Amino acid sequence: MALHEGRPFVTAFNVVELWHRDCFDDRDVLVTRSTPLDFLPTPPTPRLIRVLGGAVAGSMLVAIVLGQWTWGEMAPPPAASLANVDLAAPAEPVVLRTIGTTHERVPARLVTVENQIEARYEVPLRDGMRLDEMFPTLRAWTHPVTGSSELMPGQASRHFGAHREGIERPECGEGHCGVDLDGPRGRPLVAVAAGTVVRVERSELGLDGRSGRYIRIEHDDGTLTAYMHMDDVAAVRVGDRVTAGQYIGTLGATAVFTAAPHVHFSLEVPAHPGLHGDNVDTHYVDPAPFLVRSTVAPSHVVATSPDRERRHPIKPAF
Repeated sequence: MALHEGRPFVTAFNVVELWHRDCFDDRDVLVTRSTPLDFLPTPPTPRLIRVLGGAVAGSMLVAIVLGQWTWGEMAPPPAASLANVDLAAPAEPVVLRTIGTTHERVPARLVTVENQIEARYEVPLRDGMRLDEMFPTLRAWTHPVTGSSELMPGQASRHFGAHREGIERPECGEGHCGVDLDGPRGRPLVAVAAGTVVRVERSELGLDGRSGRYIRIEHDDGTLTAYMHMDDVAAVRVGDRVTAGQYIGTLGATAVFTAAPHVHFSLEVPAHPGLHGDNVDTHYVDPAPFLVRSTVAPSHVVATSPDRERRHPIKPAF
């Protein structure tokens, strides 16, 4: 190749190349030049996408689990209010159960809703003995007012010992020797326990002008109960035997001038053993402890006494 026909060329690597004139003119065609598109990354294949996606999802799941475990171990407890923290709380006592003996202390009965009123009215003692043990008929009374919604009135003025003018009985506090049991006028009254009728007063004001119509019953152990201010008295007379829960009359307002209709209910115990009948050698006792332990009978008791008709038949006229 003639020197004058050649074309020298310095490459990017500082190398002198000698090109033929014709080849030098066509070098751009022979040499493939790069374009900007040649430098873009190669698109990933679908398999690669699935592999990468699975790896990312697994990494996120592991991160979540580790994060929850770390938070549960390291997170501080919620702040407690000082009002709910007893800084001086005593140590919890340790109860050791040992073998019981005859001297083992019996725990006190728990006071519940059912016996709260009983705990309020404890059975009184007489000579160190419970009164209902000394007089058994005081146990398991039938409440004198049938269908009553209250065993004892809530008003203190209706309780035993409340203030009453003109009554002087040392055992009756300020004068009231009974309990005034409320109820609608005409409500049937019943005997609280079995016994014998010892007094029947049918006059409207009573012998003293303030007791009204009433019945007095002596029970088998010598205790006496009285039911005053009755509107109607059952067809009974002195000497008749009555049973617990037997109808004896209706609640009323005879000899009641300012108060609402009620029955004045009283309890007496004999001052000396062996006394029976309509005697006055008695001692008034608050009937509340026995009323709150009584059973209320339904208000639809039979208002007749068929036994009385058999005990007192009418003799035929000859």
